[in-house]
Amino acid sequence: MRAFTGAMAAPLEKALQRGAPQLKLERVVSVERFTSGLSSQSYRVSAETADGPTTWVMRVEPAHGVIPPYDIAREYRLLSAVGAAGLPVPAVLHLEEDATVVGGRFILMSFVEGEIYQLRDPRLAADADLLANIQTQFVELLARIHETPQNVFPHYADGAEAARAQVAVCRRRMQATDLLPAPIFRHALDVLDRLAPPAQRIGLLHGDFRLPNLKWREGTLAGILDWELATVGDPLADVAFTQTIGAGVCSIDGELARRYSERTGIEIDAKRISYYRLLEMVKGSIIGRAGAYDLVHGGDDLRLLSVAAIATSGQPMLVHLEAQLEQLLEA
Repeated sequence: MRAFTGAMAAPLEKALQRGAPQLKLERVVSVERFTSGLSSQSYRVSAETADGPTTWVMRVEPAHGVIPPYDIAREYRLLSAVGAAGLPVPAVLHLEEDATVVGGRFILMSFVEGEIYQLRDPRLAADADLLANIQTQFVELLARIHETPQNVFPHYADGAEAARAQVAVCRRRMQATDLLPAPIFRHALDVLDRLAPPAQRIGLLHGDFRLPNLKWREGTLAGILDWELATVGDPLADVAFTQTIGAGVCSIDGELARRYSERTGIEIDAKRISYYRLLEMVKGSIIGRAGAYDLVHGGDDLRLLSVAAIATSGQPMLVHLEAQLEQLLEA
């Protein structure tokens, strides 16, 4: 689904002709907002160039959003680095630092053709061979992300500091978007800080690796999208995300966990994965609470209400995971 945004076409055209002559832009035909996604705003840009018609994707840094602070230039640098390292990501074409052009700084990227599967997509449930193929590539691509070298983000120290760095990010986000006291989250963060396990390995993390952020073409993965939560840390954080917030037919558990461990040499032991499952639930809940904060402070996307409701309904799961973690680590 897309929403037409005609007012952006003229200023975007002028800015790209001035700032990105390599695109050979002649005319911006249309700008349509993708209605999926709740953080950086994404638009489909149809254009005519000296080389013929083309389609781009524009990602705009929002004034309001659920994962502050935003830094679209950071995402631009990361996409450039991982693309150069051989990962299938959209090609970044231009970084626009002038926030007045379309209401926020933006990056322009190539449009990746393909289809997207949902977490519990009925097409996968109905086709065992297709599901097996998607699962195999899902595990392989996550392993490739975790071994991809990059120099965009700081490398946190080995040991427990990688986990504590993610806990610190959660604290900052919660402090920046708190509307009401949240003792359950503060206590969970205290537990996570105190019980942070040493990382087996430090690697690049996608932060949101799930089927809706992947594009496929003829059974092959064509593009990994939405890198704004990427960081460096313990790869088990990404694995735990697939078991919690991103749970579905590609959850890296059971047989898929065995394959991931064989491919990477990273052990998915009960203690560490319980820790990161709790961390991912806390992250997701804080992002959800930020949705309510965003609406109160001027955001106009009412879908944020559902994000906030999910965060609230997830509190019993936090209590369960916290108790489970304490029990495992005390054994």
